[in-house]
Order: sequence, then structure tokens, then C-alpha cells
Amino acid sequence: MAVINLIAQEQQLRRIAERKTRLLGLGWLLVGVLIGLGWSGLLIYIGAMSFQMARIEEQVVKLRPTVQQLKQAQAELGALQPLINTLQDARKDTGRWQQLFQHFTQHTPNGCFLTNVELGKRNDPKKPLEITLKGVAATQQLVGEFMLRLNQHPELEQVRLDYSQERALSEREVAVEFQISAQIKGTAQAEPENKEGQSGGQ
Repeated sequence: MAVINLIAQEQQLRRIAERKTRLLGLGWLLVGVLIGLGWSGLLIYIGAMSFQMARIEEQVVKLRPTVQQLKQAQAELGALQPLINTLQDARKDTGRWQQLFQHFTQHTPNGCFLTNVELGKRNDPKKPLEITLKGVAATQQLVGEFMLRLNQHPELEQVRLDYSQERALSEREVAVEFQISAQIKGTAQAEPENKEGQSGGQ
């Protein structure tokens, strides 16, 4: 009759079951550790983000007065822009007059003297300003030479002789009084575009 050792089999099955239980417990432990690490990392990340947000909000609060000052400076600059444009135009005009009078100084012939310079008033702003030069020259030829030199200036156009007449300075000396007018380029006011559009539409 065969004898079966059931005790050994039961012990072996018990050991296998214990091993499986141990492995299952280790697996759950690892899963719990991983979940714990994940939650810890998430909490650390959320904490870091909250800290960064707090710092950003603090910087925003600190920068708010600077932003207000910048907006105020921009508003003041906008209010001053017409004055700045006026000053820039004045500087441009000053440079033009300086160049013009320097040309008169350097290119007035010897024996020709300017006695008066007038900037003519204009009734029509669409037309350029006129400058009038009055003077005295020793001869009529010097007046013509002066007109030729004025024609060479890039800012002047339509140079014309208004009059020239002899005048006795003494019994032996005679001089020529003259008046020359010229238009100054770029001084005519441009028409507004709206008016042109309206006239074109009509």
C-alpha cells in the first residue's frame, strides 16, 4: 500500500502561498511608494508654482507705480508732441535762414551792398514766401552779377529785378539802387488731403 505524504505537500503549498502573499504585499508596497512619491512630487511642484506666483504678484505690485509713471510720462509726451513738432519746424526754418544769409554774405559781389532784407507777407498760403533784397551797387553790372549768384542758391527760385535806378551820392559819385525779389522753395503750405478728396468727389 502506497503512503502519500500530504503534510509535505501542504507545507509546500503553504510556502508557495506565503511567497505569493509576500510578493503581492511587496508589489502593493511599491505601488504605494510610487503613489506617495508621485503625490510628493506633485505637492512640491504645486508649492513651487505657488511660490513663483507669489513672487510674480509681489513684483507686479512693486512695478505698478513704475507702470503708472510710464503711462503718465507717455501722456505728457503726447501733450508736448505739438510743441516738439513746432520746435523741430523752427529749427529747420532757422537752419534754412542761416544758410540763406550765409549765401548772401559769401556771394554778394564787391561793390554791392545790401541795405535791407524783408520777408514778404503773403495773402495766399498756397504760394511760397518771398524775400526782398534792397541795396546799393557801384554799377548796373554788379546788380546783374548778384542776381546770377542768387539764382544759384538751391532754396531760391524766380529771382527777379523789381527795379534799379541811379542815385547821385555826390557831384562825382553815382550809385545804383536796386530791389530784387525771389521766392523761397518749400514754404508753400500743402493743401489738406481731405479737401482734395472732397473736391475730387464733387
